[in-house]
Amino acid sequence: MMKRLHKWLKTYFIPHEENEYKPHFLRHRSVLMIFFVVIIIELGFLVQVFLVFDKTKFLAAVLPGVLTSLTNEERAENNAPPLVQNDLLTRAAQLKAEDMATRQYFAHTSPDGKSPWYWFNQVNYRYSLAGENLAVNFFESEDVARAWMNSPTHRANIVKKDYTEIGIGVANGIFEGRNTVFVAQLFGKPAIVAPTEAPKKTPVVPSQPTPAIPPPVATPPTVATPTPIATQILGEEVDSPTTVKENTAKKSTIVLSVEKALTSPRQSVAYAYGGMALLIILSLLLAFFIKFEIQHPLIILRGVALFSVVILLLFANIKMSHLETRVPTSDITGNVIEILSP
Repeated sequence: MMKRLHKWLKTYFIPHEENEYKPHFLRHRSVLMIFFVVIIIELGFLVQVFLVFDKTKFLAAVLPGVLTSLTNEERAENNAPPLVQNDLLTRAAQLKAEDMATRQYFAHTSPDGKSPWYWFNQVNYRYSLAGENLAVNFFESEDVARAWMNSPTHRANIVKKDYTEIGIGVANGIFEGRNTVFVAQLFGKPAIVAPTEAPKKTPVVPSQPTPAIPPPVATPPTVATPTPIATQILGEEVDSPTTVKENTAKKSTIVLSVEKALTSPRQSVAYAYGGMALLIILSLLLAFFIKFEIQHPLIILRGVALFSVVILLLFANIKMSHLETRVPTSDITGNVIEILSP
């Protein structure tokens, strides 16, 4: 296996006598195949950004989990406990995001005066502490997390140690004349409601006559019980609770990694194009410095042309998908509300 890999690397990247000092990686066929791969990657990027994100509910299904993961990563770096997703908070956040998308506004307070706390009450979420973060205009999940962390009031919500639960809602809509995605992130700490107790009644115990003592009964002789033989089944193994928990954690990590890649198309394409660019540079350097006296202009020209295309697309995608992710500037985002016990 190692010999095959060594031979393949030597054939594709290192000029030598057996490949006529023409690395296969820079030959016409290989360059054409790489070019087609680049076109497919670029089309996938454009479709994901301008069709999937804008015209479907894809982000609404995937983004909340990614943002929750990114939020908990920031909390871990600031010694705050992780937040747990709460269905009521998620529903309240979704209602807020849909309201902004439907009515085309972006603010903590709606045009008709509904405060952030209105949406908590709509789903009957009883809280002792609550907060709200909003974002709009983005292509990357990391753009949202970065914008929140760069805003002092939004950052205060993310790293606040008192919060225990989180809910995130996402909705597609139009804001300032362009299609965009609205994100609402709600934080909460449930209120502790003291249970109501009925007044205790003193039980009345009626007097009862003393029962007669029965005569002693003869005890039968003890018979030894045979010890049962444990049944064994070969070839069957049951995972321990610890193993099941570890497997579930691994699956969750894999799912979150995939979701993060899907909601970060610019970053994924940048990694792909960056890897290609490094391979091209490596092959060009080897072609230049190994057997320098034997140069093949077409080999060098193909490598330079392919490298130029990859770098051009890389920078074009970064510029095309760069948006100024916005967050509300009002201080209400950092407000914390306390509900007094009734």
